[in-house]
Amino acid sequence: MSKLRIILFLLSLIIADSDAIAQKSKKRPEKQKDQITPENAADQENANKARFQQEYTVKNEHHKNIQDDATRKRMKKNLKRSQKHSWGKEIPWYKRWFRKKKI
Repeated sequence: MSKLRIILFLLSLIIADSDAIAQKSKKRPEKQKDQITPENAADQENANKARFQQEYTVKNEHHKNIQDDATRKRMKKNLKRSQKHSWGKEIPWYKRWFRKKKI
């Protein structure tokens, strides 16, 4: 009985395997894209970076301006505290312990 189970199991695997690879891959014709030259791409990337940086600064200034004095003071205090305790510690502690010290 166990041999029959093994044979049925193997047959089901063979059938399932053939169904899995039965689909043909279809290659779609690619659409014609505009020819992008490296200079054009670099200019566009620089423009995008500049736009993103300008939007970020505007949003950041707006966020700071809508806070009241106490909140701004607290934000400044928390920023200084975070800079003191956690800035420059992106490297794990075990790598920081055993690296060469800058003189």
